[in-house]
Amino acid sequence: MWRCYFVLLFLGACSKPPDLPEITVRAASAGELAACRAELGARFTAEQLQPFDTALSELQLDAMDRGVATAGDREQVMLAAVNGKTVHDALVTGWQARRHRLLSQIALMSGIVDQNLKLQQQTAATGTPESVTTHLHNAQDIVTQLQQSLTETDQRLAGWGAQPEPAATPSKS
Repeated sequence: MWRCYFVLLFLGACSKPPDLPEITVRAASAGELAACRAELGARFTAEQLQPFDTALSELQLDAMDRGVATAGDREQVMLAAVNGKTVHDALVTGWQARRHRLLSQIALMSGIVDQNLKLQQQTAATGTPESVTTHLHNAQDIVTQLQQSLTETDQRLAGWGAQPEPAATPSKS
């Protein structure tokens, strides 16, 4: 009897808790996700959990972009997207949503750059207003920042073994 007890105790002591990517996300409700996140926070650093927190936020932003009206409804969409998935799968899902958002924003801002370039060309002979030049430079800077974020996002996804999903070409409203 005691031998069996020691074997079980030994096996229990030797079993290693799962690494972060292997942990299953419990998110049937906001409270359950909060409890799950608190448990993760007790085992992992804020820096280790930052990509997970970003993924959760990106899923809510994605729901907003898809027209989900209220914050509560967006939270429910996010919860449904991650509940029962591993942290790894939740990361990939959320960061794919981030990638899609960045592509949409790049398309929007590129349209603004194009408009400002046309205005700059139209007014070149008479002197381009400073406001046009300022708007152009600001929009170009934003596109550059968004492209850097997209590159970083693609690198993270690749690091997690995920191929970036091809995105439909977003319209330039």
